[in-house]
Amino acid sequence: MTRPTLPITVASSPAPVPADPALPDLAEADLEPLLAAFYADVGRDPLLAPYFAPLDVAAHVPRIADFWSTLLFHSGRYQGNAFRPHADMPGLTAEHFARWLATLEATVDARHAGAAAERMKDLGHRVAFSMQLRLGIAPAGGPRLT
Repeated sequence: MTRPTLPITVASSPAPVPADPALPDLAEADLEPLLAAFYADVGRDPLLAPYFAPLDVAAHVPRIADFWSTLLFHSGRYQGNAFRPHADMPGLTAEHFARWLATLEATVDARHAGAAAERMKDLGHRVAFSMQLRLGIAPAGGPRLT
């Protein structure tokens, strides 16, 4: 008598929920409202909020929109050192970066779908990976390669 076999599955991270294809792709004009929503979510997150509490979000959003505009749309509007402020944040861990990425992806996916939206998420992974390396934090995973 043979015993029935069960399928073998390998535990992995849950697959990301794809963005609604009916949503518009991300455009440069969408960056400030998207980032305002992102920082509102971060401000409610118990793990991340303490790092962002001292931040003047109203002043920060236009500057960080310039950063993302430069990365995504090659506008050249951002002039500065995005790493520097993070070097002064004691206690950052890979968990903080993972939560930041999950929040970024959820914020983008709730509002946008398309090539630029996917590129923003990919670049978010690269930025987080690079910052972790520069901070001496072992990243939980490599940059997302799509």
